[in-house]
Amino acid sequence: MGIRVADILASGGRRFLATHKVAPVVADAVRAIVSCRTAELGGHAKKCEKGHLIKAWYNACRNRSCPRCSFYRVRVWLERQVKTLLGCAHHHIIFTIPHELNGLWLCNYVVMGELLFSSAREALFTLAADSKYLGARPGVIMALHTWGQQLPLHPHVHCLTTAGGVDAAGNWVASARKHFLPAEPLKQLFRGKFLYGLRGLGRHGRLRLPDGWSLADLERLCDEVEHKRWNVHVRERYQNPSSVLNYLGRYLHGGPIGESRLVSFDGETVHFRYKDYRDQGREKVLPLSCDEFIRRYLQHIPPKGFHMVRGFGLYRRGGSTEALRQRVREVVPITPELHAALTTRPPEVEDPTDTLVSCPTCGARLIMVNVPRAGPLRRAA
Repeated sequence: MGIRVADILASGGRRFLATHKVAPVVADAVRAIVSCRTAELGGHAKKCEKGHLIKAWYNACRNRSCPRCSFYRVRVWLERQVKTLLGCAHHHIIFTIPHELNGLWLCNYVVMGELLFSSAREALFTLAADSKYLGARPGVIMALHTWGQQLPLHPHVHCLTTAGGVDAAGNWVASARKHFLPAEPLKQLFRGKFLYGLRGLGRHGRLRLPDGWSLADLERLCDEVEHKRWNVHVRERYQNPSSVLNYLGRYLHGGPIGESRLVSFDGETVHFRYKDYRDQGREKVLPLSCDEFIRRYLQHIPPKGFHMVRGFGLYRRGGSTEALRQRVREVVPITPELHAALTTRPPEVEDPTDTLVSCPTCGARLIMVNVPRAGPLRRAA
């Protein structure tokens, strides 16, 4: 079966929660991931009338930070995008804030997350509205990620942006630019809007400052990061955005690391693979203590009710945008290839026990029974 995040949390999660102050949503996520697909959550089983157990299926926790529950949620999310996407090329744009702001982020996940979304949106739409670049309003799907390959705190937002938009008259305007928008003006706009908003949050008392900080410390930090590097990466256009959507979907549901990257766990140390982008993307293995792995993993669990993915412009859900998007889809309809890429599910592996109708031990008829939230099922002798 391989190493699971649940195994690591089961080994050190209780100790970590006892020695660290965490939000209730984080503690709930730990309990959910550890009990996922175990007898603790109940389920159903196939057994014969004489009590021989053939197979048990235990319920999933359905927590959005659980890697074992991610597959179904990702497929549902991707299939929902088919109803929204336009059949044009798209661009992948990434907005990242400097790591000097990480301390504030840990104290203010929600307000700084909202600020990151709004700053990226306003920068994109302001520049796209300029007739020199597009002169129209595009569709944008934004997804917030807060981690890097080694699981440090690294807040950034991925944007899947249509290579075109709708002008003031409601007409579709296709983008002729290879990179959609120039990176440097976009970076300056994003930095200015984010820092203006951050200062405003502080002055209006909406920021929780670290212990010992005053408003003057916040102002000094803003002045400092204004001269730091702000990464805004504008990538070339993708004719088929399914690869970007699949990438976003994998990390929107299931936590910051896929279990296939876990190499080993001996109860004390976790080894996992990561790509070192400072070394030409070479794959390496990082060892972390159990407590440090858990700390890094849990810092990325979002607050309850916080929306990690949002649509703007032509990809905004609800209201008059729905009707406008349907009219635009007549001009740029989604291709059958893209529809198939986002809706085709991998074939399921057949389980021979699923087709059994009689017990292989005694020949009695098999029945399905519910498994209550209790201890593990006892197998008949």
